[in-house]
Amino acid sequence: MNTQAITMEHLQMATDSYGTVLAYGDYVLASAYRHLGKGKIGNDARVYKLAEQPIPGFGPESRSRSECVLDLVAEADQLFDDAGHAIAWALAQIPATTQE
Repeated sequence: MNTQAITMEHLQMATDSYGTVLAYGDYVLASAYRHLGKGKIGNDARVYKLAEQPIPGFGPESRSRSECVLDLVAEADQLFDDAGHAIAWALAQIPATTQE
């Protein structure tokens, strides 16, 4: 069982050139190309929210946004034709009050 915390850095390392990882306010939108077999090919879509905030500065007490732990808040149950459509789905999952 993988108990490692998810961060933007981890998502970036696991995403190929057909996917993307985007910061959006306190959220992170992610999509990766998947080939699941039996004709299931496309981009997944996930929405994460910051579980901790960045700490500005330098040294062991600082933390950049890419190092902040993320909580998964939504994951599509379908694959999309491309990362753009996957991210459009992800944006629609974020509460409207945070998009203003």
